[in-house]
Parts: sequence; structure tokens; C-alpha cells
Amino acid sequence: MPSPFRLIAVAAAVLSHTTTCASLPHASSQCADDTEVFFADTGCVSLSSAYSSAYSFLTANLPSWDKANAASLGFSLSPDTADGLDDGIATVGLNISLVAQQTFPWAWDLPQSVFNEYVATFAHVNEARNNWRPVLSAATAQILANAETAPTTVADVVTLINSNLWHVETSGLVNNITFKSSQTPLIYDPMSTLVFGYASCTGVSILFADALRTVGVAARVAGTPAWNGELENGNHNWIEVYIPEDDEWAFLEAAPAGGGETLSNPCDKWFCSPAKMANGTEFFSTRFDASSETVYPMAWDLDNDEVPGVDRTDYYQTTCNQC
Repeated sequence: MPSPFRLIAVAAAVLSHTTTCASLPHASSQCADDTEVFFADTGCVSLSSAYSSAYSFLTANLPSWDKANAASLGFSLSPDTADGLDDGIATVGLNISLVAQQTFPWAWDLPQSVFNEYVATFAHVNEARNNWRPVLSAATAQILANAETAPTTVADVVTLINSNLWHVETSGLVNNITFKSSQTPLIYDPMSTLVFGYASCTGVSILFADALRTVGVAARVAGTPAWNGELENGNHNWIEVYIPEDDEWAFLEAAPAGGGETLSNPCDKWFCSPAKMANGTEFFSTRFDASSETVYPMAWDLDNDEVPGVDRTDYYQTTCNQC
């Protein structure tokens, strides 16, 4: 297993300018020093223990295509690879996610298992694997540093990121990001979305969820493979965000796909209505734990059963039929 400390300094540098936001306390307000990280259910644990826990979770749940590329992702069995060849997007990202967990107060309410599955993970579905976390960490750091009022809750953070991520002038990203229909699976991994400057609902949802993960917010992709149970009616994706104080997941769209939405009001989403629930529309969210008996159905790859999921049909049917 690569050292959990070798990349911590690099990860800290990526996030260091968030400290210009004066109301963000350092992890030392929760733990003794920088060699520990805080989780809601465990308290302070050593970085090495937290790294090992997340690393073990990731390696135990890799889909087949990631198992074949495990070493390239950073899951190297050799402790002495030269020239950084044991660095990979998964392990670099894991180090950055641990620094984020130390840094952001709203992250301290996360249980360690939620962190492992919905913050430290490097992908959502079968999108191309790439090194998005340093790029998006820099963007979200800029957004936080320039906030007129420092966010204090998960909802505050989600609103701030969703309002600013998509614009070059506020995020510092290479392009403005807009919605363009029917792009999946051509463009849906985060780096492709950034380069092209557009994606459809899946691509902007993945980018949004990844950006939230860089600031310690647990986020996942959700959606339906077929409105009203009919493939010809189309599909849709959005994101769900874990709200620690409620131990619940709330949902909204990335702003390019559906602006003006909130986490607090399900009925402000255009699709959360009895008409869209009719004929038993099914809903799912993604997860990484391969022990799940539910598959996340990808509308662009319906025969692929390797992405674990959570069946959210009851939640959305109950919630949206009241709108």
C-alpha cells in the first residue's frame, strides 16, 4: 500500500488557499494535531488509520474494469516503485479527500463509512477515470475563498458551489459549463465536460457531485432510466447530498440542468410531480459498495450490472406524488 503521508503535503497545498476564508477553523479544533482526522462516529483517528480504511474499502469494491487497472489507479502492491509510478488518481484523490476532511467543519459530521463511500471514491458509474480532484479542488477553493459569507452548513456549501462552479470568472475553470442534451456516453466524465464546456444531465451531475466531494460533502448521482417505465420517454440524472443532521439524502440538479433548485424543497424540481411518477417510474442512486444487491441501471449501458445502486423508488414516489 502506498504511504498515506507521502502525498499529504501536496494535498494540503491544493487546499491551502481556502484558509483565506477566515471563518474556516483548522482540524486542530477537533483533533490534537495534523496527524489525525475527525469523523462523527469515531472521533479523531490517525491519518494512517483513515487512509487504510478508505484504501481497503476502495480495493475491496472495484468493478472489473478498475481491477484490471488497479496499479494505474494507485493500488500498487509494490512499496518501492520509482519516480512516482505508484501514484494514481485514486490514491492521490484519497489523500486530498483526507485533507478536506480535516479542513472543512461541515465534513466533521460525516460517519467514516459515508466518507469512504461517498467522498473518497474516485468515480460514480463507468465514466472514464481521470485526475479530476486536484482540478476541482482548486476551483472549489477559489469559490470558498471569494464567498461573501462563509458557508456553515452542507446546504450552504451546495448552494454556493452550484451557483459558481459553472462560470469561468468564479471557478477559474477552463470553460463555462452549459447543458447540452444527448451527450452521454460521448461526454460524461468530469475532465471531458470541462474540456468541451458542456454535457447532458449525467455529465453535469457527475461534475457537480465530484466538486462537492472535494469540499467534504458526501454526494452521489441519482436518476431514473425511464420516465413512467417507458424507455422512449427518456431518462434523467441529478445528484443526492447527504445531510448529516437528518441522516438523510436530499436531491437537486446541477444548475445547468435545472437552476433555482434547493435541497429543502423537493417540489421545486421540474420532474418531482405526480405526472412523472405515473406508471411506477423507478429511481436509483449510485454507490460503490459491491455487496449491494441493487444495480444502478445506466440508460446508456443497460446490460451493465457492475455499478452498485440503491433503490430509491419508494422515496421519490412518496415525496413527489405530494407535489
